[in-house]
Amino acid sequence: MGTAIDSFDVAGRSTIRSGDGAFFHLPPSAGSGQRMAADISDELMQRRQAGARPLPGRERIGLIAPKPVAAALLPVFHEAGVDLTVGDGKEPGSVGLLLHLAATPADRNRFDALPGSRTAVLRFYGEGDLVFVDPLSLEPADPTGWQVLRRRLAASPAAAELRAWLETPAAAADFTPQGIAMDLLTARLLTVITAWQRNSPSLAAHRRTLWRLDSLTLAASEHPVLPFPEPANLGEGLRAPLR
Repeated sequence: MGTAIDSFDVAGRSTIRSGDGAFFHLPPSAGSGQRMAADISDELMQRRQAGARPLPGRERIGLIAPKPVAAALLPVFHEAGVDLTVGDGKEPGSVGLLLHLAATPADRNRFDALPGSRTAVLRFYGEGDLVFVDPLSLEPADPTGWQVLRRRLAASPAAAELRAWLETPAAAADFTPQGIAMDLLTARLLTVITAWQRNSPSLAAHRRTLWRLDSLTLAASEHPVLPFPEPANLGEGLRAPLR
């Protein structure tokens, strides 16, 4: 974590700029020179490290994903200081947030009940060259996997074609983003996770935003998804994908 500071005068006042872009005016009694710079650098480091720590209960992240994807994410998360534990593919274990790669369209509802037991869920998946990260589900009232799909169908000019394609084996093909596409996906996941760990102001938006990446063109976009009460009977025409 960088804590380099620059010191200079502004209208006769001793001023410093920290590595994260904050400016501080110093009182005349603060002194000057390398000793003053070292003292301030130490204090800024302590403040930034304190701000980067997860809130209690939000330290551990679980991952359910195929081995190649887990192997790609683990070292990056470790370098970012995120405690990521790979699950056995069935149960999330004792974690504050579950990172779930949904292998098929039908798998996207698999952990919808977890937010009711204080485990947040962040779901991601692929559809051909497209990569999606669903809104973070922190509470039962947040959008479910099925509600995200219905939002997409409602906004799509080819809803019938999309629904039919999701029932084909092609929709359950292996998830294999590579290179920069994988880097962008990893950055998105870390952005949402760190917002949750620190309860940052951006967290509310992450609970209502579907992120979409074209892994070929690298074009990314965000789409709002609002939760709604489920009707008592969805009816045959609105059933979730079977695959």
